[in-house]
Amino acid sequence: VRLEQTNISVISANNSEGSVKQTDLLPSLSLIYKLTDNTNLRGSFSQTLARPNMRELAPFSAFDFIGGFIYTGNPELDRTLVQNYDLRWEMFPRAGEILAVSAYYKNFQNPIIQAFIQESQYPEIKFQNVDQAMVYGVELEFRKRLDFISPSFKNWKFTTNFSYIFSEVDLTAEEEEVINELNPEFGGSRPFQGQSPYLLNAALNYNNIETGWDVILSFNVFGERLAEINRFGTPDVYQQPIPQLDFSIKKSFMDNRYTVKLNVANILDAKFRKTMSFRGNEYTFIEQPRGRTIGMSINYTIR
Repeated sequence: VRLEQTNISVISANNSEGSVKQTDLLPSLSLIYKLTDNTNLRGSFSQTLARPNMRELAPFSAFDFIGGFIYTGNPELDRTLVQNYDLRWEMFPRAGEILAVSAYYKNFQNPIIQAFIQESQYPEIKFQNVDQAMVYGVELEFRKRLDFISPSFKNWKFTTNFSYIFSEVDLTAEEEEVINELNPEFGGSRPFQGQSPYLLNAALNYNNIETGWDVILSFNVFGERLAEINRFGTPDVYQQPIPQLDFSIKKSFMDNRYTVKLNVANILDAKFRKTMSFRGNEYTFIEQPRGRTIGMSINYTIR
């Protein structure tokens, strides 16, 4: 059990003050049940919290030159309490290998969101607490040495993990009323801002300690995620997936004192895209190339 005291105070030039003063008791519990010699079942519960930062709490407005919006802090913000539930089954077939399946659920009380001030003449966003939000999902993790194919693959391994995530956060009462007048199918919630519905990572690695070679080919991608909210029922802006393929090769010399490394990032040259969807049609909000990145480094370790 952890006891935390929060005492944050922000005062603007006109002596307006925003503050959070709270004492919280944060319990946690973790259990491991050994099913077999190489298989475990893990379960855990924890109570955590998230505090508003000074920008969110400060009672003043600032103009965002990139988005063109005015962001206004809220001195009435409260901290967010998060209840975390996790369950994990894991098996270790051999040293360096794992197969695991996890499920998790997170319940947020008083989460902080960004919401447009509906009565404002200009696009003005204010940080606000809403009643509730939740995130839950499953994750699959797999790591396997490849020497089962042939002894010549003894220095190779494959690693991957995949997560499927559902997130939901309440709208403010004012925003829900305005949006549902224009779009009755919208409902009373939206996904968490910045939370993808799925995540995929995979890597193929060759590591030979005797010869000093270390080679990695990695791939990762995330699902479409909410990037920016909009006002008056205008469709929200979503960031589209960016499939990222990277390659790295490293060679060590002279008892690992010298290391030469070559990196190539974004081999697929995937673009950065944000879009809006309306009545089955997708519209580009912003699109820009990211380009490939090639880097080389030489390191020397003093011993």
